[in-house]
Amino acid sequence: MTFHMFSSASHAIEIADGFTYDGTNGFAASRALATDFVNYPVFAAVGGIYTYFGTNTGMGSATLLNNEWLLTAAHNWDVSVITNMVFVWGGVQHAVEMSSLIQHPLWTNAPSPLYDATVSESQGWDIALFRLESPITNNITFPKLYTKSDEFGKVGITLGAGQVGTGTTPWYFQTNDPEFVYAAANVIDRTTIQTNSGYGGGFLVTDFDSGIADDQNTLDQSYHPGEDPWTWAVSGSNTTTVLNPAGDIVGTNSAFAQITFGTNIVEGATAPGDSGGPTFIEDEGEWKLAGITSWGINPWDKLSNGEGFRGLYGDVNYYTRVSEHTEWIYSVIPEPFTYALLTLGVFLPAFVFLRNKRNHV
Repeated sequence: MTFHMFSSASHAIEIADGFTYDGTNGFAASRALATDFVNYPVFAAVGGIYTYFGTNTGMGSATLLNNEWLLTAAHNWDVSVITNMVFVWGGVQHAVEMSSLIQHPLWTNAPSPLYDATVSESQGWDIALFRLESPITNNITFPKLYTKSDEFGKVGITLGAGQVGTGTTPWYFQTNDPEFVYAAANVIDRTTIQTNSGYGGGFLVTDFDSGIADDQNTLDQSYHPGEDPWTWAVSGSNTTTVLNPAGDIVGTNSAFAQITFGTNIVEGATAPGDSGGPTFIEDEGEWKLAGITSWGINPWDKLSNGEGFRGLYGDVNYYTRVSEHTEWIYSVIPEPFTYALLTLGVFLPAFVFLRNKRNHV
């Protein structure tokens, strides 16, 4: 594992002040959304991961794609130093098959953009897979992958098993932070696409709006249409984030109003501990896995003598874009329907034989 697990680029759930869901409020409401398996059955596939190297421990998040393979962020570990890893699901630790840790071929353990404002050329490929030593036998609804390229402007629900905070209170000020999966929603304000060595890559991007202060609607205030950089300026200062290699950015407007489900405020962002957690987008009545938490930074906070990674209002969050990685994912593990075809293949000859036999009776 690298320093990334402990850097501020690793993120978990920050919720808006006034966050409510299912008759609850605050962190309990965020937890209620994350565990609403009736309306969002695929949320049950999300858990935390712990990585160990020497005397150090790191935490991230991951999503079960089937009963043994999980999807996460590549920066959650460095295969050269990690000694052990477990997946924590339903309060139970499941051992990871260490030989199965597979990072995307274009991931190069890039430095955190929090400290280096220029996005490394491997950031758009912050994605990895790993397998459990023993399959989980519980009855789980596994998520399908979002394969369309129309994510811009849609609502995504992000889950993570790390730290929690609010738009005005940093995560490290929280005193009650049990190791649960939490959830919050946001509008996909930008999408990016990159291509390198035949591999597609890119991000889904959101900002954490307060619904009150215009300058906290960060992407709307800072984006320059037609250009690759994002530039933020406060009192004459500026920092720039550039896609490298150059890619395409889609999106010219950012939602200012906070996300609501009915009368509930459910807007949120990310903060330390949630790296590798999923973002789901609804598609034809199903919530599909569309993003993987990669990194985040708050330019307004950082340029106003803040730390830039506290998850406050104005935070900009980057999620590895799953729709650009489905081909690579299925090159490592088979598509879900492949299992069905293999199972059918076992019984099909017997079925055909039985049918022919009956036709001749």
